[in-house]
Amino acid sequence: MLVAIKKYKFFIRKTDFIKFIIKLSYISMDLKKIKAIVSWQELENIIQLRLFLGFCNYYKRFIAQ
Repeated sequence: MLVAIKKYKFFIRKTDFIKFIIKLSYISMDLKKIKAIVSWQELENIIQLRLFLGFCNYYKRFIAQ
């Protein structure tokens, strides 16, 4: 099995991993996700409310209190 060294990045200060932005000293959320919360459409039923609350509860860990 060969490893393509060109694919890998070493000694970087910032990277995007799944839904997070990982820097040397902290992990933050993607700004696109913040925009999605702020510009969420008007909720019409209980299922949409549950989806919105689940989305917000997941990202509340990144909000400084």
